[in-house]
Amino acid sequence: MQSLGLELSMRQELRLTAEMRLSLRVLALSSADLADELERFAEEEPWFRYERPRPAIVSRAEDVDPLARVASREPLEERLKHELRLMDLPAPVLRVALYLADDLDERGYLAEPIDVIAERLGASPAEAREALAALQSCDPPGIGAEDLTSCLLLQLRNEREPLKSLMASIIRFHLSDVAEGRLDDIASSLSVSLAQVEEAVRRIRRLTPAPAIAASNDPVAPLMPDVLVRKVAGEWTVEVTEWAAPRLELRAEYRRLMQSGEEEARRFVSARLKRAAWLTRAIERRRMTLQSVAEALVRWQEGYLERGAVAIRPLRLADIAEEIGVHESTVSRAVKDKILGSPQGLIPMERLFSVEVAPGWSQEAAKARLAEIVRAEDKASPLSDQAIANLLASEGCRLSRRAIAKYREALRIPNSFQRRR
Repeated sequence: MQSLGLELSMRQELRLTAEMRLSLRVLALSSADLADELERFAEEEPWFRYERPRPAIVSRAEDVDPLARVASREPLEERLKHELRLMDLPAPVLRVALYLADDLDERGYLAEPIDVIAERLGASPAEAREALAALQSCDPPGIGAEDLTSCLLLQLRNEREPLKSLMASIIRFHLSDVAEGRLDDIASSLSVSLAQVEEAVRRIRRLTPAPAIAASNDPVAPLMPDVLVRKVAGEWTVEVTEWAAPRLELRAEYRRLMQSGEEEARRFVSARLKRAAWLTRAIERRRMTLQSVAEALVRWQEGYLERGAVAIRPLRLADIAEEIGVHESTVSRAVKDKILGSPQGLIPMERLFSVEVAPGWSQEAAKARLAEIVRAEDKASPLSDQAIANLLASEGCRLSRRAIAKYREALRIPNSFQRRR
């Protein structure tokens, strides 16, 4: 009996760990991806009903914050660097990680072995491995891989159980068999059924072997708000939309079975409910986390909500994590691919985090102020990059001419000669 009790305790711990993994994965999904997943679930479990929310799509350009438009056009390496700078990495590790972001090939793989890069930069093996792990945690999944196998395995972080271990085994040892269609051989080698191998291979084929190319070819999706922020009677209100926290409902006929007095019918429906319980709780945790993170963002970035991008404060993921009492990675998952609807328009929540480039000045505020200066300049005598740097310095934002040129190019603003009319 003592041994049996120990076994039951261990199974309980594994169950809770799996549920937490599901919650974290659901939190990191974009709302569109979550909707796709719930539609697949409803197809597999027909006793549940899911209707994809149909939020209004903002189509007018003036309704979208300029930062959102810049984000959608930003080169992949710059998006990776932005994400890396928000991770609060040690300076030596960040230096290596930023180099790695610039050293990817056209597929998004490392162009050179990590040990060669570490030696070139004078970094320790531990720093290089930490930098590579940071890069590989960025979006899109699979970025920074060393080869095809590692690229596909990195993408499995977002796959759901129970086929994850089988998919990993196929990727590690049987990719050539998959290419040749030898699925029977795979099933025999791994001691699983052919049906399991077929399903695992189907999921593997959904992965991308070239994440950088896939990211550059992604269509620009319509922006739909996951969180709405409004000012009501002088107070800011935060609301997570149904688009970000959808509902999964038991169909009416099965609900009536649950309410009937027939024990067999109730057992049948209860078994179906158990499979959906984790998913329902994960969606509710997603809603609560989004609410907490958005409320903290509003407190930090009230200036942005009032005056626009020029008032965005320097902000790290760690600042929000500390304020609401969660891990930094939870905040990263919560804001990833989420859109904030505000008086300033629609903006990716990630863009409200920005590194400090001068005392009290965030990088995004500096970019926004640069754009304002160019809009207001004399078109017959446009300002040089050094003149813009001098003007910003007079306002307390000291940046080099080279930094001004870099921000101007990121904003797709021509140089002074090209702006002359």
